[in-house]
Amino acid sequence: MSPRERIVRGIVRVDYPNYHRYKIDGRWAIGVTTALKGIPKDDALKRWAARLVATHAVENIWDLKRMIDAGGNGPAIHFLKELPNQRRNEAAVRGTDVHALAERYIKGDEVEVPEHLEPYVRGYAAYIEDFNPTTVHEELTVANRTHGYAGTLDSIQDIPTLGRALVDYKTSNGVFGEHALQCTAYRYAEVYLDAGGDEQPMIPVDRVFILHIQPDDYQLIPVQADGEAFASYLAAQANYVANVQSRKLDKLLGAPVMPPVGDAA
Repeated sequence: MSPRERIVRGIVRVDYPNYHRYKIDGRWAIGVTTALKGIPKDDALKRWAARLVATHAVENIWDLKRMIDAGGNGPAIHFLKELPNQRRNEAAVRGTDVHALAERYIKGDEVEVPEHLEPYVRGYAAYIEDFNPTTVHEELTVANRTHGYAGTLDSIQDIPTLGRALVDYKTSNGVFGEHALQCTAYRYAEVYLDAGGDEQPMIPVDRVFILHIQPDDYQLIPVQADGEAFASYLAAQANYVANVQSRKLDKLLGAPVMPPVGDAA
């Protein structure tokens, strides 16, 4: 191994103000959630987005009319078009906040809960009361050198009667198939980073679950995170790299051909 290889070797999570990326041995890795952009858009997500926009338009028709009267059709169209993205972003922020509270809660710390998150924390508390899990790791950075991906899983827990489990928290309105592939990629990671930033062999788990936390309620949903599911994840990652990353398919299109002029005509 060269001196340069010794210097750059390792798994690194690089945090930015609104997102994070990963490096494996000095090279940018593919984030697990980013790789899932290689999955064709699920019809369920399309239906959710269409229903959300339609419902908002019907229930807020006079607000939209005032928006149109003030600025024309453009701002109203842009608002409605971006509404699904806004709701997904809000759910992501809420999920991050609930997970941070859950991490402290499961360790037995006293937590002060913002009012808007109280219903979700009560839902998480109901899960704790029903299943009595013991935390093994929370917010764990994991990576797979062989396939060049990395990510951060939510929790590994010992759950009485269910064994050691990888648990992914979701506070979105629904749980979708791509979430299962996300969990599978985490399970098939090769290493994780311990509290000191050192690599350790990935922790084997007996089961994988999505904990779908809703206001004052929850569902613990089993995930088929097996070899077949991992092959599906890798296919999605390969499609992302080949066709989605850097808008590669768009680059197959050239400029429009101009009609011939002059003698060439």
